[in-house]
Amino acid sequence: MKPDAAPPSPLELSVVVPTHGRPERVRSLLELIDLQTLAPERFEVILVDDGSPVPIELAGSPRPYALRLLRQDNAGPAAARNRGTAQARAPLVLFLNDDALPAADVFAKHVAAHREHAGRVAVLGSFPFASHLSDRPFVQVLSDSDLLFDFPGLRDRELHDWTFFWTCNISLPRAALEAVGGFDSERFREAIVEDVELGYRLQQAGYRVLYRADIACEHDHDMGPDAYFRRMHRLGVNLARMYLAHGDRRILWCPETLPMSEHLARLQATCENFRGVLAMTLERMASLESQPPGPLPADVLEQTRTLTRRVGFVPFCRGVLEVLEGHDPFDVLDHGPPRGRTTSIVVVSRDALDQTRRCLEALRAAREEDHPTQLVFVDNGSTDGSADFLAEQPDVELIRNSENLGAPRARNQGIARCRGEAVVFMDNDVMVTPGWLGRMLYHLTVDGKSGCVSCLADRAAHDQEIELPGPTDPASVAAFAEQLAIDKARQCRPAGLLSSFVLMVRREVLDLLGGFDERFSPWGFEDDDYSLRASLAGYRNRIALDVFVRHEAYAGRAKAEAHTELLRRNWRRFADKWQLPGDYGDYTGLDALHERTHTPASLHVPLESPASTEPLAV
Repeated sequence: MKPDAAPPSPLELSVVVPTHGRPERVRSLLELIDLQTLAPERFEVILVDDGSPVPIELAGSPRPYALRLLRQDNAGPAAARNRGTAQARAPLVLFLNDDALPAADVFAKHVAAHREHAGRVAVLGSFPFASHLSDRPFVQVLSDSDLLFDFPGLRDRELHDWTFFWTCNISLPRAALEAVGGFDSERFREAIVEDVELGYRLQQAGYRVLYRADIACEHDHDMGPDAYFRRMHRLGVNLARMYLAHGDRRILWCPETLPMSEHLARLQATCENFRGVLAMTLERMASLESQPPGPLPADVLEQTRTLTRRVGFVPFCRGVLEVLEGHDPFDVLDHGPPRGRTTSIVVVSRDALDQTRRCLEALRAAREEDHPTQLVFVDNGSTDGSADFLAEQPDVELIRNSENLGAPRARNQGIARCRGEAVVFMDNDVMVTPGWLGRMLYHLTVDGKSGCVSCLADRAAHDQEIELPGPTDPASVAAFAEQLAIDKARQCRPAGLLSSFVLMVRREVLDLLGGFDERFSPWGFEDDDYSLRASLAGYRNRIALDVFVRHEAYAGRAKAEAHTELLRRNWRRFADKWQLPGDYGDYTGLDALHERTHTPASLHVPLESPASTEPLAV
């Protein structure tokens, strides 16, 4: 005779709870688990101590259900849940937070819900704030809203997508977890996004989230404004990591028709425009939290929710940019551009000694202690004594050409000499104004993807020209620039193309793009070409609206006409290089360029290009 088969195990539910350094929460949770209506032989509890500073201990009498305590070095809740799941024996796994306060029938209802719905589902129960926190001001703001968990967006007993997979009170088949490999504990080491990322993979395997409002579990967490906005920052960080893993633009709430590069530019602008609002909001929230406990007036509650929702997007944007673009805009927003780093300034001159002298005097007058400079002048075969004058200046490094090699070649010579982390290209007929450099550096460094930055002047292309009212003496120009800096403090305008009367370029952009294209010698459209290449390489160009410099007008009509003719000739070269079909000055074809893929090699121009054979007498 065959021996009798072993009776089936009555175990139906494994409850996995990660914890770290909160023994009092664990005690409260276990006391409520003791009251569960599900028969104790039908469930087990696996508590995973994730490296608590003082190890969790289980005190008191043995419980009627199986209770195990696992320990591990601190690796985050995802790793702790994986550890617990690996030890689970039941076909269903229920994840609870250690600050959960489950109703007595939670376990029984999770088991019953899976029996009632045989499809591929994860069952999510409700998770409101604990009733004893209901008089806390900011808890009232978060409650019954979409600010923390979007429970108002859920429909009872209906199926929902991966964005609602939250491990606060959720159960699913253990086989589903094993099939998708569990939580991504390497990428996500903190208690945020690790759950929705798992939900994303589960949905690809055919699972959906079934919401059951009647499976009630309270959230014993008194969250204040500071903690909430820190959480929004970490949400941005971890959603960006999730985006890198899956490449799905929905993860970062990017509209389907918007290029991701443009979406990131908008996130950057949000940080710049609303960082101050975030700081003021935190002050306002601190005042709110200091109020005696009690119900908030309905209008105050709604206004605060609206403000929290809008301002909470700012630290979220910060987190995304930190991961995807490798910079924290708050560093510069709070502290200004980095101090002590050298900026190299390359000025090309040919004759016009008086202009060169005024340019150098203005640079000296506007020096800033926090932002040292290296002055590199490239003289292109002057015959009026300009080179001799520059050679006598102790703070000038002079590159002296015996003939006019053109502005692109001269600038490339200057690049080879530059030591700065930022390089400014400047015409010798420009007079800078006090504070110009620090403000330009702000615009270059506040955005980790700023490639080229230019400014406003009284003679400029690409919508960079503004009227200079009144006298043009240095004192009057400085006063005008100072008022503009106050009125337009830290404001900018994005730009695809920039003029190079003053053009600041990030060092890494120079390393990537190389030099100016010498096909545009002696000058004309080499700046359009350079700033376009930066844009095609994925960098963002901007016009600093709080910086004004004087750009002297052409001396005489004949010179202006000659320059116009030169620009028309080089437009044809620019249009041919980039395959633009339009007439002179028609840039409409540039949009199509950004839809193509451009390799670094295709955008790079060597600093030492074959010399142009064109006459450079202009």
